[in-house]
This record gives sequence, structure tokens and C-alpha cells, in this order.
Amino acid sequence: MSTSVFGDSMVKITGQNELDFVECDCCGLTEECTLSYIETVRERYKGKWICGLCSEAVNDEVKQKSISPEEAMARHFSFCNKFRLAGPPPDPTRHLITAMRQVLRKSLDSPKFIRSMPSSPTKNRGDISMGLTRSESCIPSLSESVCCGIDEDYE
Repeated sequence: MSTSVFGDSMVKITGQNELDFVECDCCGLTEECTLSYIETVRERYKGKWICGLCSEAVNDEVKQKSISPEEAMARHFSFCNKFRLAGPPPDPTRHLITAMRQVLRKSLDSPKFIRSMPSSPTKNRGDISMGLTRSESCIPSLSESVCCGIDEDYE
């Protein structure tokens, strides 16, 4: 394997695939990608290279708000610029805790999806149905043994 330096980027040649480090035009994240992949992304986003995370954010904007991909990219670029200019939070630990609290609240407030598939896989073989089922919970038996003093070793 050989490594060459072209300008500011380092290119590794491994067989027929050339790899290059490329920086996201939105968030500034640097990724190592093949040159053909970089060109594909640039064609898709009108000459801009955006990372996978930003690409997902743009696609979500398009789906959720029914806007054009160009407008979604403009909104995401604006969001990333505001985020970069804001700098790091004064108390990163508190900021992380607050963010996780918001994620938890959103997940608890969102409607639960009812699954149409069983929770355990089954295979039908003729007239024999194979599958995993739970007969009853073990929690009542555990609580009885702890409450009633059956487990005297731990006193």
C-alpha cells in the first residue's frame, strides 16, 4: 500500500480504490471516502459534499416538511452555521443531561406502535408449531421469597 500527498489532502491507494479525506461543507466532520463516492455525493448535492449525518438530516427535512431538497439543504446549512458560531456550551455535562432528558421525554410522549409480528420467531412444520412462549412471570415468586423470609442467607 502506498500513500501520496496531493495539496492539503492525503490519498491512500489500496488496489484500485483511492481514498481521500473530505470535510463536510455543513458541519465540518471529516470522513475518509473513495473518490468515486465523493463525486457521487457532490453530484447529488449540487457540488457540495455533505457527510452521512447531514445527508440524513436533509432527507428527513424533505420527508417531514414536504419541501424541496434545495430548501432543506439551505435550512440545514443555516442550522449548522448557527451551531458552529454558538461555540461549545458553558457546562457540557449539564448540556448533555438536558439533551438526554429531552430525548427521553420525546420517546415517552410518542405513540407506541403496535407490532403485527409476534415477539418471538415461529416456524411451522406440518401441524407442529415451534416457537418460544413465556408461561408466566418469575417476578411474583422472587418477591415472595424475599418478602416472606425464605431467603435467610441475605439477612
